[in-house]
Amino acid sequence: MPTVGLVAAVLLAAGLAIGGAVLGRWALAAVLVVEQIALAWAWGRALHASPGTIPLVAVAGALADLAVLVSHRHAYGSTAGVVGAAVAAVVLYQLGLRRALTLRTPVAGAVPARASVADGASSPTARVSVEMITALSGVILGVLLTGYLAVRVQEGAPNPADLMAIAGLLGAGATVVLARLLGRAGLAAPVAAGVGVLVGMAAGAVLGAVAHDGLSLRSGLVAAAAGAVVAGPVDLALVRARPATADIAPPGAVVDLLLAAILPLACAAPLVYVVGRHLPA
Repeated sequence: MPTVGLVAAVLLAAGLAIGGAVLGRWALAAVLVVEQIALAWAWGRALHASPGTIPLVAVAGALADLAVLVSHRHAYGSTAGVVGAAVAAVVLYQLGLRRALTLRTPVAGAVPARASVADGASSPTARVSVEMITALSGVILGVLLTGYLAVRVQEGAPNPADLMAIAGLLGAGATVVLARLLGRAGLAAPVAAGVGVLVGMAAGAVLGAVAHDGLSLRSGLVAAAAGAVVAGPVDLALVRARPATADIAPPGAVVDLLLAAILPLACAAPLVYVVGRHLPA
C-alpha cells in the first residue's frame, strides 16, 4: 500500500471529523455516518462477509449516531438499545443464512473423494460462525466511532466539548500519520508507533496552548493522549497483520486503505469519550 495514499486517507478521515466537530453536532454526525459505512464495507470485505452483513453493520452505526443526537442526555449509553437491536438482527440474519447454506450443501455421498479437511471451513456451521463474528465485531466498531459524537454533544462538561473531540481526533490521526511515515523511512514499527504516540500527545498540548475557548494545555494533552495511546497500538497491529493478509487486487488495496485510516480512530473513540466527559477543567 503506498504510504502517501495511506497518509492522505488518514488525514482525510481525521480532518473531515475535525471539521465536522468544528461546525457542529449534525455536521460531525454526517461525517461519522460516511466513515461508518466505509468501515462496514472494508471490515466486511476484509473478513469475506456475505452481502447482507455489511448493510446491517452500516445501519447500526448510523442509528447509534441518531440515538446520541436525539437522546435528552446525549450520552454514549444511549447507543445500548441500538446495539441490542443490532445483535438481534444479526442473529436472525445468521439463522436465515444458515438455513440457506444448509439447503445448498450437497449430501455426503456427493462430496468428491479428493475433498480435503480444509473444505470443512465452508460448512454451514463454520460459515455462519465466521459471519457472526464479522457482523458483531463490525457493529461494535461502528458504534465505537460514535464516541466522538457523544463527546461533541455533551452539555455542562468542564471542558469545551468541541475542542475535546478535536483534540482526541488530532491525537489519534497524528499518531497514525507519523508512525506510517517513520515506518516508511525505515524505523522499526514498534519504535515508529511509540514516537507517533508522543507526537500525537504533543499535538493536543499545542491545541490546548493556542486555544482561547477554555481548553488548557493539560486538557488538550490528556484528550490527545487518549486518542494516541489507543490508535498507536491498533495501527501497529494493522502494520504487522498486513504482510500475511495482503491483497494486491484493487479492491483489497482499498480495503487496506480504509481500515488503516478509520479503524484506529474508531478504537480510540471510547477512551476519548471517557476523558472528554469526565476530565476536570
